[in-house]
Amino acid sequence: MNIKIVKLIVLILVLSVLHSCAIVNKFAGTKYGEAGSIGGLEAPPELVTPEWDESLKIPQTANDRVSALETYGKALDASVAPEFVDVSLRREGDLRWLEAEVDPVNVWPLLRSFWANQGIALNKDTPSTGIMETDWVEQIDDSNSGLTNGREVAASRSKFRIRVEREPNAVTNIFVSQRKAELKAITEQGGVWTTAKSDPETEAEVMVNLMEHMGKSRQDAIFEVANTQGSRLHIDLKDIDGIPVLFVGDQYSRVWRRTGIALDRTGLEIFEQSRTKGVYFVDASNLDLPDGMVLQSSRYQVHLLPQNAQTLITVHFADNTEGRVVSEQDARLILNQILNAYQVFRTTG
Repeated sequence: MNIKIVKLIVLILVLSVLHSCAIVNKFAGTKYGEAGSIGGLEAPPELVTPEWDESLKIPQTANDRVSALETYGKALDASVAPEFVDVSLRREGDLRWLEAEVDPVNVWPLLRSFWANQGIALNKDTPSTGIMETDWVEQIDDSNSGLTNGREVAASRSKFRIRVEREPNAVTNIFVSQRKAELKAITEQGGVWTTAKSDPETEAEVMVNLMEHMGKSRQDAIFEVANTQGSRLHIDLKDIDGIPVLFVGDQYSRVWRRTGIALDRTGLEIFEQSRTKGVYFVDASNLDLPDGMVLQSSRYQVHLLPQNAQTLITVHFADNTEGRVVSEQDARLILNQILNAYQVFRTTG
């Protein structure tokens, strides 16, 4: 073999060995004082590393319900719920809501744990829209009917919705509403349920339990619910040039809150809202319609317009396409749904 080729092979082998030794020394032979950073440690599989990113920055806008919850996502699951929250009850007529001095991102885990403690499952838990809704909870009264071989069965069921709105200075408004149905008949396919009026006193009881869960004594919570006063409300459905309009005799800020609860009590599901624009976007897919009636659309916007000491409520298509006008039939149906849910506000507080 040529002597030059032999020398070249030996040189390559020597360089390879030296390079390998250098790699080994970098990780195994380096002294502690000379060691540098080689990357972050990974959390063990059973631990979850918090996602410290832009989603944890609390928005500073105050008007919209979703403003404080739009982008939290999984971060809510890592939030530590406070053991005690300064919470008080507010009331306008029969409209009651809770005002908590805590940001929505911190109150959300408390709301989850509240329903878990009540033994009631959730079928909707969407912090991005600020809405939490329970499954149906049934109440059955099976009593003797007086007939020889017969029994009367009276049954009702309720589902509860919590909706949160962020206010300035890390204050959260918490609205609780009930949807109620009564058993109309029993067929081979199962029970036939019909919509019933919600019960404000049942909603008040849920609020008492929620206040207690947040740290207020039950005695103080009951006292606030029983003694917080409200004023009488005037409301009327009229036609203006063939367009149905709901007139509510109160200022915009209070009508906004009342309308939100009224919608929650019906089958009109809020999927978006803008308080600054005075618009609730609702899905009417779950409305109980009269036989043979079909709506033009499944989605509408309920628009609030302040006018001096009263507020006007009208109905439009959600997409707001120019030239499209909601039929008088559809508008009247939706406004009547709101009006019926509003009836509980017409009493003296």
